[in-house]
Amino acid sequence: MTITIKSYNTLVAEVTTFLKAYTKSLDTGATSLAKDLLITPYGVGARLLQEQVAIARQLFILSRLRGDFVDREATNYTLERSTGTYASVRLTFWTETRPTATITIPPGTQARTAGTSFASPIIFSTISESTYALSAVDAYYSYDRARYEFGVDALARVIGETGNVGAGLVNQVIDTVSQISGVTNLVASSGGNGVEDDEDFKERIRLKKIGVNINTINGLRAFVRERGFIDAYPVRVESADSERATGVDVFVIDRDITSITETFTYYAHIPRYYFSNLPIRGVTSVVSSTGGTVSSGNYDVNIDNTSPLRRSTLAQDYIEIRAAASLPEGSTFTVTYTYSQTIVNFQSNLELDTNDILTADPLVKRAYPLSFYINATLTLTANADGPTNRNRARNALIQFLDQYRLGENIQKSDIIIVLQQGYGDFPIAEVDAVVIQSYYLQDEFGVNYTPIDEVITVGTKQYVVFGGSTIT
Repeated sequence: MTITIKSYNTLVAEVTTFLKAYTKSLDTGATSLAKDLLITPYGVGARLLQEQVAIARQLFILSRLRGDFVDREATNYTLERSTGTYASVRLTFWTETRPTATITIPPGTQARTAGTSFASPIIFSTISESTYALSAVDAYYSYDRARYEFGVDALARVIGETGNVGAGLVNQVIDTVSQISGVTNLVASSGGNGVEDDEDFKERIRLKKIGVNINTINGLRAFVRERGFIDAYPVRVESADSERATGVDVFVIDRDITSITETFTYYAHIPRYYFSNLPIRGVTSVVSSTGGTVSSGNYDVNIDNTSPLRRSTLAQDYIEIRAAASLPEGSTFTVTYTYSQTIVNFQSNLELDTNDILTADPLVKRAYPLSFYINATLTLTANADGPTNRNRARNALIQFLDQYRLGENIQKSDIIIVLQQGYGDFPIAEVDAVVIQSYYLQDEFGVNYTPIDEVITVGTKQYVVFGGSTIT
């Protein structure tokens, strides 16, 4: 079937001829009432309808494409298939014995998960050197876990979703670190994606087709995803999720951890030193030009978690140097910290004249990964191995939730259905007592959040509606 898109002038001429044929005395001139009420609306409406029919036909053809044909189609929209990304995680190295010397964790230090009978261990490697001075070691003592804990950013050694593991699963040190007894990940790893499959790639092409300009939600979402982010969620001003009185907040899931150093001049009358590269992910070290490493107990890092500009290039992130640091007036100190370079690049890209969104005023914001816990009582069929099938059930939930996009809701019955029916052939006879273990969620900076989404009670069971979640 061939669809011909007629021009506006052709459509107007056709309807004018039709009307004149039935009402010869009808005035169809340029300033006539018939022109304003009948002819022009028909021409505009018919053309838009034909354009939508043509797009629908193209989308149908797209849905039937596979493999190399998808890649060829993508070239029409300057798109390329994603080759995959590494999962990132905040590793916590710990010791129950008070250190007797400065702790240094070199870049490339490796830790791994334990692995199972059906899954190989996942190895993570630290991305930068982290040093913790002996004089400040008491600041790293965790009274909750009765041990000294030292955090370091790391990346999975393999590309793909296998690097997305739950909290507490990275528990084996591969490379020995002096005075360190063990390792864990207090927060789940995230951001690992395999080579983009046909369906995901076609979805990006589809968004590009229907998002004809970045003033639309679909167009803006496609524009974001094409530039290296895992997902994006544009929020209108009138939405309950909006954090600003004007403009569109574009929440993104990024995979970028960039380390950089910045030097400041110290003056006692200056209380705050604002970072130039935002939003920051964390401070690795502070070094004085005169006295060496400044202990973490002698400075405070303020990461903007409350203002409407938080997690963006306009965030008010800064460091405060305490008087106890005893830095000489006019001396310099250098801060090594990590931040999201991709967000900086993308915000700059949006502000280019060629990409200007006149009615939106978009501000790109990094979405924090949050973990919550689900408890469920699973009754297995006879002779089924408990630990093995518990892990398989957990993996089934992870696979299920990975299908959801940022901003989408999970219905209250979804979790039970997945556990009952499974994503594979594992022998679960009954599911009972499915509850959210904790409504208080903590981000990677230790800030607590209470879910604002609906809490649903069904009998004695409670559910929380989440979008984009990690099951641990």
